[in-house]
Amino acid sequence: MQTKPVKWLASRLCLLLPLIASSAAVHAQTSNPTPEASDKPNPFKTDIALRPPAVEEINGKVSYAGGGMNSAEGHHFDGSITFPLARQFGFQADALYSHIGSLDFYGGAGHLFWRNPDFGLIGVTGGYLTRSGVDTFQVGAEGEYYLDRFTFGFFAGAGSISYDHSAPLIDTNPTRFIGRVSADWYALDDLRLGVSYTTAFRNNLVKGEAEYQTPVRGLAVTAEVAVGDHHYDHWLLGVRYCFGGNKSLRDRQRRDDPRGLMPQILHGLGVYGAEYNRKGRAYAAAHPGAGGWSGGGSYGSVERQRRNFMWDPHPPIPPLPPTEWSF
Repeated sequence: MQTKPVKWLASRLCLLLPLIASSAAVHAQTSNPTPEASDKPNPFKTDIALRPPAVEEINGKVSYAGGGMNSAEGHHFDGSITFPLARQFGFQADALYSHIGSLDFYGGAGHLFWRNPDFGLIGVTGGYLTRSGVDTFQVGAEGEYYLDRFTFGFFAGAGSISYDHSAPLIDTNPTRFIGRVSADWYALDDLRLGVSYTTAFRNNLVKGEAEYQTPVRGLAVTAEVAVGDHHYDHWLLGVRYCFGGNKSLRDRQRRDDPRGLMPQILHGLGVYGAEYNRKGRAYAAAHPGAGGWSGGGSYGSVERQRRNFMWDPHPPIPPLPPTEWSF
């Protein structure tokens, strides 16, 4: 009488054993993947590995621009070279020589940056400029954001100017905030139109730019005009040649070299010189016995004007509105 239940149980086990065995095999395959399965790339890591590099290759550029620099003739030569450091990092070195009026300016800058050419750039930069009698530098953070045909940029940091000679009418060793915001529009892949606003040493400068890369590989023509406080203005026309791959202007400026720093340093010095000139004229008008004011451009004001002007080491407060002395 007990054999039937035993036979029934044995038959059911025979049916269940294949199912149990197949389930165990499936579990073993999922818990211990084969070498082929484990070699499949991680989607997150693959995304990083396939991301465009910060700098595609070693590249460089050389430029010349000439025109009017606030009542003086100016000629500017500058160049940059950019290196990839790691996949997402790069370094750029800038150099500049300018001849404005009768004065020679020399300077250099460096940029260390992270960049995703599909998104933007962020980094640190600093540069130094000198001429006879004056030294100036700027250092800070810079960034760019790429949105289709637009590039939005910024700089935030500090700068200093040091003149060899002091003057009673203005600080000849200022150290102050420097800031810049910019927007560039690529109307065509090889045509950039840009505008920027810079505040430097409590003075303001607005600049408009145009750059067109010609059909000649790497060759571009440039133009810019700027107006600032204290009646400062300049205009420049130039030519630029870029070394590197065969790219559109937009790709060159997003995948090769970022914006140089030296023009910003030079123009900050020029606007501060324009402030010096305005206050010098006000000082001369308030102190007729101190000598005349010969005017002239803003890039060489302090030394040139000082030779034609007798400073009073303890000048009385001139009868001018307070706004004439705020800076």
